[in-house]
Amino acid sequence: GHRACNVSLPPSEAIRLGGICPVCRRALTKGVEQRVEELADRPAGYRPRGVPGYKHLLPLSEIISVVLGASSLSQKRVWKVYNTLISKFGNEYKVLLDASFEEMAEAVDPKVAEAIIQVREERVKVIPGYDGVYGQIILPGKDEEIKSHPRSGAEGPKQRTLADFM
Repeated sequence: GHRACNVSLPPSEAIRLGGICPVCRRALTKGVEQRVEELADRPAGYRPRGVPGYKHLLPLSEIISVVLGASSLSQKRVWKVYNTLISKFGNEYKVLLDASFEEMAEAVDPKVAEAIIQVREERVKVIPGYDGVYGQIILPGKDEEIKSHPRSGAEGPKQRTLADFM
C-alpha cells in the first residue's frame, strides 16, 4: 500500500502493478503478506498431511467497535459490551469460537452477536492495512462502504504533469 495516496492493494494486485503506486507512480510499501508470498516455497493454501486446520479470527473489541460505529477501540461503550461477553462466556476465544447466536443475543445487542457469527463463518471482508495504517473490517451488507472507501482501490486523482501548469 501507500499511505501518502490512501491506496491499499492486496499483494497480487501490487505485484501485477510492479510495486508502483497507481496514483503517484512511486514505489509501494510491501506488506507482511506480500513479503510472505515472496519468501514462500509452497503454493498458497498448501497444508501437509496430518496438520490440523486453523481459524481466522479478529479481535472481539474490533468487531464490537465496527458494529457500534465507534471511532476508537478505547471507547467505554465498546468495553462495556466486551466485558459483558467475557463475563458470560469466560474468555474471548469462547465468544469467538463457541458461543451460539442465541446465547450472545441474550447478553448483548443481536447485531453484535450476528457480527461475531459472520466473523466465525468468514463472511466478512477485510481491507488490508498498509504502510503503518491498520486494516478495516467490513461486515456483509456494507459493500457501499468498500466502494466509497478511499483506500480500497487504485482509483484516485492522477498525478499532475508539467503540462498541467503551462
